[in-house]
Amino acid sequence: MNTKTLLIIGFVSILFSCSEHNLKPLQQRVAHNLVFPELATTWDEAMPLGNGMVGNLVWQKEGKLRFSLDRADLWDLRPMENIDFDKWKFKDVYEYWKADKYNEVQKAFDVPYDQLPAPSKIPAGALEFDISKLGKIKQVSLDVETAVCTVDWENGAKLTTFVHAENPVGWYKFENLPETINIELVAPAYNRESSNERADQSTGDLNQLGYPQGEISKVGNSFTYNQKGWGDFAYQIHTEWKNNGNELVGCWSVSSVKKGWEPSPKATENVAAAENQGYENSLNDHLKWWLNYWAQSSVSIPDSLLERQYYLEMYKFGSAARADAPPISLQAVWTADHGKLPPWKGDFHHDLNTQLSYWPSYTGNYLGLEEVF
Repeated sequence: MNTKTLLIIGFVSILFSCSEHNLKPLQQRVAHNLVFPELATTWDEAMPLGNGMVGNLVWQKEGKLRFSLDRADLWDLRPMENIDFDKWKFKDVYEYWKADKYNEVQKAFDVPYDQLPAPSKIPAGALEFDISKLGKIKQVSLDVETAVCTVDWENGAKLTTFVHAENPVGWYKFENLPETINIELVAPAYNRESSNERADQSTGDLNQLGYPQGEISKVGNSFTYNQKGWGDFAYQIHTEWKNNGNELVGCWSVSSVKKGWEPSPKATENVAAAENQGYENSLNDHLKWWLNYWAQSSVSIPDSLLERQYYLEMYKFGSAARADAPPISLQAVWTADHGKLPPWKGDFHHDLNTQLSYWPSYTGNYLGLEEVF
């Protein structure tokens, strides 16, 4: 038997093996869920939820449960006027490098990048829930198969939250509450006093962007926050909730607007549309999307740690990539929530940073999520 025949037989065997494996129940992914005894206390260790356009980090800050909200097209897009792009071409960079004068390139690009606050990705804002009267947390979990995060308290209270797989909204549902909890919408501090502290490769404070502080309005059980950015860019956060005895159900959204962009619904309109659909119907549609997502492919790896890492990365890819959303930037839809400019300004590093983000699309049969890249 020649080598070519062996390769064909081997390839066919792999196909049958993959087909057989795909027919197996998806329950094995339960072992890959993220489960912790308490909420994370920093933004970069939070439970990530997203759909490529909007995202949510679930964590705890100063004793309050916090949703760090984000949207993929929230950017300060002011030009770097000190760089002469007519002068600099790739061949110029190459010539400086070849002549061992690359420090001239760094002076032109890296120095202003470190000194100027923008262009940069910007955070949206946050929702905070006063959980001080709920007592000790029993468990915090993220189901990677359904993209649903739950927080259980020892007193029986429970939070279920998810970012809808297709619509720019997120839902939160508290059950078995001993009493109503307080909710606040928190805006990024664009006018806070500067700090000399440098964190997570951040190059400065948000107040360096020079925005006027946005306005938050509260009407009944709802908050609306409108923030003006650079030029004619602006964004909005809106959330509404209903109390029903010991249950609280709410919805949030983030929207953006800029001259020249295709018009899109405001956050208030997104929330209204979602509430018309209802929590349960919205959750069912969300679950259907993720069921179809996981049905595209599966793998079985003898090393359980490697298999777990694979499925966690595939969950992250499903949360950060969509064909009709911007490409995956450095923090995707989970921009840093620490009062400063995001690490490396949350930009697009068009090297392995972006390339590796999309490798799962080729290995996992998700070519539709790679189109925008």
